[in-house]
Amino acid sequence: MEIKAVLGFLIAIFALGGIGGGIALAAMNSARGRKARPGIVLVVVGVIGMVVLMPLNAGLVLIQPNEVGVVFRQTAQGSASLLTPLQSGLSWVVPFVDQVVKYDVGQQSVTMAGADETTQAGGHGAVRAVTKDGQTIYVDVTVIFRIDATRVNDIHRNWQKTYQDGFIVAQTRSEVRNATSGYSAEEIYSGGRAALERQLVDDLAEAFETQGFLLTDILIRDVSFSTEFTDAIEQKQIAQQQAEQAAFRVQQAQQEAEQARVEAKGKADSAVLAARGEAESITIKAEAESEALKLINAVLEQNPNLLQWQYINQLSDQVKLIIIPSNSPFLFNLEDLMAQAGVQTTPVVPAPTQEPGQP
Repeated sequence: MEIKAVLGFLIAIFALGGIGGGIALAAMNSARGRKARPGIVLVVVGVIGMVVLMPLNAGLVLIQPNEVGVVFRQTAQGSASLLTPLQSGLSWVVPFVDQVVKYDVGQQSVTMAGADETTQAGGHGAVRAVTKDGQTIYVDVTVIFRIDATRVNDIHRNWQKTYQDGFIVAQTRSEVRNATSGYSAEEIYSGGRAALERQLVDDLAEAFETQGFLLTDILIRDVSFSTEFTDAIEQKQIAQQQAEQAAFRVQQAQQEAEQARVEAKGKADSAVLAARGEAESITIKAEAESEALKLINAVLEQNPNLLQWQYINQLSDQVKLIIIPSNSPFLFNLEDLMAQAGVQTTPVVPAPTQEPGQP
């Protein structure tokens, strides 16, 4: 662009300084009676400079790094052809014969969004599609693509500058409708958007490539459903949540019942163990008492008077006299007993025997 500016400046100098200045100088010299030749020479130099620089400037084309230039040439015989596209940089074409149309080969995007398919200000409306279960939805889509620099002549020949509306938007709408017809509204609503995007990428990439476009990505920004469908889905989710809560309560009750059963079984087992322990304790105690009785009987058999001695030994120290009935089957030798106990003997007075008839 700087070279074109320099050439433009030089052309202006030749036009103003050469032609304009030469004509003025020739006129002044003629008015003063001098020769007009210096002015005429200056005009000739200006004309020659413009003749050389103007075609040179007109044929220079600057192509930006993200652009490719399509060169359209029409010959004197009336035929036309597309020459090799111009790559980024400064190029020169035949002025007034070649026409250059620049195409952006960088990343481009087209967004289709809105309440319906009508064209919105500065964009395009959403894609209206019908699911396989008959639900009407509106899909907001953004298509990211770029022009294949090696196919730019084909794009210029087929679409020229109308490729966005004529092909990109139209093809995208068609593929979105076709892909959506394979999904139910509930599938898309519950997370099928990612699968729908992948299918659209595969389908659109192939369609774009046939026309010289390279698909980078397709983004589903939003999906709008009818109010009736949204309400139905919401009610279904509420019912499902209630069912899950009921199932949770049942499971919780089952767990509580199982816990109560385990606790009851534990208490029963503890009671059984306690009863067994008590029975074993009683058995052991009874066996001990039986064994003790056996030992006592054995001792008594060897010492018959031991029982009498134990009886007397338990009496109070103040007891000096024992009266026993005359008809008692037991006879105690008190002196022997007291002697064994180391106590002073006291005579035992038998109770008088009453005769029949005596008071």
